[in-house]
Amino acid sequence: MQIDAHIDYRDEVSGEKLGLSSTMRRAFEMPHITGLIQVGQRGIGSARPQDFADAKSHGVNFVSAREVASHGIQQVIDLVPVGAKVIIDLDCDALDPSIVPGVIGRAPGGLSYWNVVELLHGISGKAKIAGFNLVEFMPDSDVDEIGALNNARIICNVLGLVARQE
Repeated sequence: MQIDAHIDYRDEVSGEKLGLSSTMRRAFEMPHITGLIQVGQRGIGSARPQDFADAKSHGVNFVSAREVASHGIQQVIDLVPVGAKVIIDLDCDALDPSIVPGVIGRAPGGLSYWNVVELLHGISGKAKIAGFNLVEFMPDSDVDEIGALNNARIICNVLGLVARQE
């Protein structure tokens, strides 16, 4: 599960295949990764049309931030297979910059705090959280430490969910 404003599915950028914009493509190439759900996309710029087409042809499921705003987070939870082991990659720019302003590329219209918390609880209700990372928080760009506070609360939710897993 990738929660991000961008798809990070470039094959390469200036010859670099292991860079910032290629992480999800490289992860999806690993034999133990059997599916990929990406939620919160709204940023343009890091992906090319072919990258998106490649991801779709590889079976990646996308639920944009706009789709979440229109139809709720349950549609994402429904894509998670029952009993799966889920690695969650949360890029802070997936959240709206009004609640996490300290990111590399702010883009309006991001996910809310409650969207992310409900998604985490929904995943843990039907699958096992096998890993979690929170990336690309830029403290020097934060405003009144609001991003740090919201990120810390999200991490506390994850820790609680993992602690209650069997």
